[in-house]
Amino acid sequence: MRRRRRSLKPLFYVLAGLTTGAAIAAGCAATSPGNKFEPGEGGSGGETHGGGGGSMPTSSSSGMGGEGGIFIPNDDGGTDAPIDVPMNPCGTQCGPTELCDPDHLGTDDDCDGETDEDCPCAAGQAHPCFKGDPSYRGTPGCFDGTMKCSENGYWSSCNGGVHATDLCFLNDTSACHPMTTAPFVDVNLKDGTGNFSADALPGSETWTVTCPDGVNPCPGVNGSAPADDFKPLQSGEYTVTYTKGVAGGGTATCTYPLFVGAPGLRVELEWEHDLGGDGVDLDLHLHQPNNTQPWAISGEPQDCTWSNCVFSYFDDNSSDAPSWFPANGNPPDPVSWYLDPVFEKNTCYFAPRGVGQKWQSLGMGCHNPRLDLDNIDCDPTLTDPNASKFCAPENANVDFPPKNQWFRVGVHYYSNDAKTYDVHPTVKIFCDGALSAELGPKGYYDPESPITFTPVDGAKLPGGNRFWLVADVAFRESNQCGARGCVVKPLYSDEAGKTPLFTYDEIAEQSFGPAVPPPVSP
Repeated sequence: MRRRRRSLKPLFYVLAGLTTGAAIAAGCAATSPGNKFEPGEGGSGGETHGGGGGSMPTSSSSGMGGEGGIFIPNDDGGTDAPIDVPMNPCGTQCGPTELCDPDHLGTDDDCDGETDEDCPCAAGQAHPCFKGDPSYRGTPGCFDGTMKCSENGYWSSCNGGVHATDLCFLNDTSACHPMTTAPFVDVNLKDGTGNFSADALPGSETWTVTCPDGVNPCPGVNGSAPADDFKPLQSGEYTVTYTKGVAGGGTATCTYPLFVGAPGLRVELEWEHDLGGDGVDLDLHLHQPNNTQPWAISGEPQDCTWSNCVFSYFDDNSSDAPSWFPANGNPPDPVSWYLDPVFEKNTCYFAPRGVGQKWQSLGMGCHNPRLDLDNIDCDPTLTDPNASKFCAPENANVDFPPKNQWFRVGVHYYSNDAKTYDVHPTVKIFCDGALSAELGPKGYYDPESPITFTPVDGAKLPGGNRFWLVADVAFRESNQCGARGCVVKPLYSDEAGKTPLFTYDEIAEQSFGPAVPPPVSP
């Protein structure tokens, strides 16, 4: 029997307005992205006509020349040859070695075009990263990429982003250039083309979008007028390809990144869905920080989940609804309710499927925490993100998280709904818009294999259904450079064997699990 929920209509939440970390103290390197996210607006800079910023326009009828590297004057007044890794001519912050301490994580400290090579990490963790002179990190036109920790415990190369090595600091927005937005906000992709689209033949323009790894299905570009609208439902870096017809025949193309993120803590859960309609039912749980009360499958204030953390529970002031933070606090301190005077920054107001209108009617802004979407069933063949059956992830958000307090993330297999296929849950944890962990596909078991829920795990047998204790996450105090970032600690039953920490719902409702780690360092 499928459970009866108070509200089966999903709730999405979006919040934009990340502050930029443009001002970086001397000798410092930012440890979280300095990108500014504004709902549905183009970002600043990045396309550098061959410098590798946001795009490299190509054409069957015309081309664009590239610019050389930055030239550094010699002491005798001469000029060196172009260098491979640009440095800040006003005073570089490059050093002789790569540093692995938390304040320098994700920076190219020795300016060799690589970040944190040979630095250790925990499998499944991720972190923003920036290649080249760290003093440019977070400045207009420059955007972090992402590095992921391998099963061997070392950071991968830095992928995506727009870096000092791409001459991002030239900040050219005249042609195709990066854009930023928040999840669920409709984006006009033409805003990212600059004047590159000025000579497009009428009716010849097309856009395609490649989603980040693991985003499946990928939303399609709106095929009706206007045909350049795109609604991203998950965080990450998307790649936009624009093609136009040009006079004389042929086409011209450029590509540029679309960075999607939200401030604070955002946790996304996804898994495979059956083509038959109804599917297995997994639930995301986010536990209150500084609280060790047991989990609550059916809803208690300390556990934000489907049973108490969607819009309807805040609308009627349910006693089960989470109230973790002072109601009258002011950002950036933790707050339960926050009504931003700038309408567009109350981004829960943009939630699809009618939920955004409900938040608007309530007129109190967005609640922290809240569950944007409770997924029971969906159609994985749909590509229209506005469709009621589109397979979006479950996601929970805390816009203004406290510092040095550990949240805990859990996943419960509520019901297999009589289905007989395995599912493989993936949990992505984002801190201030940056991917900070991707857990489930990697980082578990030795040898490496993904988290797998079998049908029996959701069969409601004696003892209960499977409950996965995923990870603890805490935000750091801002360092001397004005950046904070977060720390994610995957939970294991056997850390040496990277064995995941499983329990059952009947036990989870009696226990919080292992003790949280010590407070994170500033």
